Parts: sequence; C-alpha cells; structure tokens
Amino acid sequence: MEHIRQRIPPHRLEKAVVTLGNFDGVHLGHQKIFELVIQKAREIGGESVVYTFEPHPMKVLYPGKRMPLITSYKERARLVEEMGIDVLVSAPFDLEFAKMEASDFVRDVLVGAIGARIVLVGYDYAFGKGRRGDTELLKKMGEEMGFEVVVVPPVMLNGSAVSSSRIRSVIEEEGDVALAARMMGREFSVTGKVVEGHRRGKALGFPTANLQVESELMPRPGVYAVKVGIVETGGTFGGMANLGTNPTFGNGTLSFEVHLFDFQGDLYGKELTVSFVDRLRDERKFPSPEALVEQLRKDEERSRAILSSRKD
Repeated sequence: MEHIRQRIPPHRLEKAVVTLGNFDGVHLGHQKIFELVIQKAREIGGESVVYTFEPHPMKVLYPGKRMPLITSYKERARLVEEMGIDVLVSAPFDLEFAKMEASDFVRDVLVGAIGARIVLVGYDYAFGKGRRGDTELLKKMGEEMGFEVVVVPPVMLNGSAVSSSRIRSVIEEEGDVALAARMMGREFSVTGKVVEGHRRGKALGFPTANLQVESELMPRPGVYAVKVGIVETGGTFGGMANLGTNPTFGNGTLSFEVHLFDFQGDLYGKELTVSFVDRLRDERKFPSPEALVEQLRKDEERSRAILSSRKD
C-alpha cells in the first residue's frame, strides 16, 4: 500500500475509486465501505483510495472537547493496509484546511488532484467548511463533473448503527468489550511497556505485568479476560487484566496490571499488546489478601473458560 502524508498526492492516481472519512476504529461499517471501494476499483481497473485526516478534525476544531481515539493513526494505517487498499492519503488537518469549502475540495482535490472516478461515503458523511458538504452535494457535483457517487448504508447491530462514537461509549462507559469486538470485527486492544509495579501479585501467586500505555481510550475500570501478545517475540498468552486503583491495598492511583496464564519469564521493559475479550467484574475492595486471592482464582477459572470458548 502506498501511504501519502500530504493533502495533494504527488501524482494523479489511475482511475481512482475514493472513500472519504476519519475511520477511527476501522469498524465493520468502515470495512464494508473499503470492501466496496476495492470491488469497484477492480471493476474499472483502477486504484482503491482511502482519503483521511491526521490529526482527527475534532482534535483541531474542538481542542477542549474530549474525544479519545479508538485506534492510533499508525494502527489505523495498518488496518487499512490489511484490508487491501492500494493508496492511503493521510491529509494533514489544520485550521487553514478546515476553511476550505466543500465544493472547492471536491473540484480541486478529489477530482482535480486525485482524479476520482467513483466516490463512496457513509450515509451520514459531512465535510468541508462548516460541514456543509454532504451526500447531496457530492451527487450534484458528480453529475456536473463526471464521477459516480455511492452512498453506503450503515451496518446495524442490535438495532443501532455501528459507529465510532458508539464504540467509544461501549468501551469507556460500559466496559462491554465483547460488544465492542462485535462492532469492530476484532477485539479492542492497547499496547504498552511493562514498568516497575508494587510486586504484590507474585506474593499472592498471581504475578502481574504493570503496563504503561499511551492509548487515548481505555475500558471502564474492572477485571477483564484478555489475550496478551509479546511484541518482541510474537508469542500470545491468555490472561486476565485489572484496570483500577487496587482498593484492597489502598493505592488510590489508577494502574493497569496483566497476569499471563502459563507464562514463565521476565517481562520488564517489554512491549505487550493486550486484547480485551470480555468483562469479568467490577473492581472492589476485599476484606483481606486471602479473600482477594480466592476471587482471583475464580477470575482465572472464568477467564480460561471464556478464552477457550472464543478461540480463533
């Protein structure tokens, strides 16, 4: 995949079939659009193109509004490439770019610079200054300038459209990582480095890796069944993770600890990718370390059963 990190590609693309959007999370709705883009490009012997923005326009237009990204820009690019897209354009977004009228963007960039033959967008997509560009404008300009417009309906799940905002809410507010996985077509995951912790886990019989993660989005605090990949070696282990303040020991600060099943070795300084499979319970304070250990044994038993039932 060719990855272009500028607003105007350095060369005109060949019979471009283009989709526009932010594509945070690369969820099932996005994947449906990408599949159609690839299909259309094959039909006309052209190139499949994803045109997106970096940083996310909301980060520039509303810097005070909290909107954690589901996937980093690097992860988004990797997922787009895995879908089989030919060209990814990550257009630098700033306040000056935000002033461009939607019609100017279509004429000068989409058609003039890229050479779009077919444009596919989601049913609710809006773009350009003041978000005045929509599917109706695209259709009107398509008729005038000779490109086809395909509006892709949403993917529905449990009676609601799959969307990035819904996924953020499900993960952060509800901790329902299993539902998030159904909307994304894969588990929500974060990557972090193992740093020094309190070392209580080993004494309790459940040694944990204390992770420092840079992800903007984390699940609601609690205990989760997880899959853990060791980035350097590629090995994957089942496990369970606790995101919280360890109230039994009165830490007070938020930490993210992961216990790997059937693992022996030193993880300090290594990078781990943790994929959240299911939520087990809320974090709570136990009357004693012994009571905590008893609960951890139950958590492990349940985690192993969940992971065994959901093997790829």
